[in-house]
Amino acid sequence: MVKKNKKGKPTPRRGKLIVIDGTDSSGKATQAKLLIGHLRKDRQKVKVVDFPNYYSNFFGAFIGHCLSERYYDFVKVHPKIASALYAADRYESKDKIIKWLRDGNVVIANRYASANQIHQGGKIANTKKRKSFLEWLAKMEYKVFKIPRPDAVIYLDVPISIVLKLIKERNKNSNRGYLGKKKDVHEKDVNFLENSRKSALWLAETQKNWIKIECAKNGFLDTRENIHREIYGKIKKIIKK
Repeated sequence: MVKKNKKGKPTPRRGKLIVIDGTDSSGKATQAKLLIGHLRKDRQKVKVVDFPNYYSNFFGAFIGHCLSERYYDFVKVHPKIASALYAADRYESKDKIIKWLRDGNVVIANRYASANQIHQGGKIANTKKRKSFLEWLAKMEYKVFKIPRPDAVIYLDVPISIVLKLIKERNKNSNRGYLGKKKDVHEKDVNFLENSRKSALWLAETQKNWIKIECAKNGFLDTRENIHREIYGKIKKIIKK
């Protein structure tokens, strides 16, 4: 039975929130762009949001300052304190995401609450304590800030040895405005990167709706087209539900 509004018109089916997350320099933005293009060819209504939102949100801009070492060694900040900043950035975009979903859009998020789970959770080696942190995190993100829960989290996995090469190449060829002339404190800390990946692989095995995509084959990064095909194959059924 099709739901109707007060004017008797059909109410749009709630959209889907699909998160693209992954190792640093794993191609999140590229895969989000490819997915958006494919979905639009399928005549899906699509919206996109990026986190942190360095250029439009108050907290996103502040996070950019922190990552460029303008305030403190952000890697060493307690995971709950750091998580609150990232969650506040998403809270600033909450209303438009809810509206987009209510209007029946497929919303593609380049990183989301999953980034806190991955990177801040990676600071906690003890599994029991990490689980407790994830419960606290879910309460803050979904119950206090009331951001929508994702329908799927696509995790792009790339070995750290390849990640370091990709970061070096990107830093040589591009400039990210929020960093100025500085480097991202997370990306230049190899220990942080390794712990984040370990956390993400654990999450992909234990969390509902997480889908791991292996982006490297036999020590080499797979093509963006192959990676996209695998992503699309995984989520097309989710979007149609």
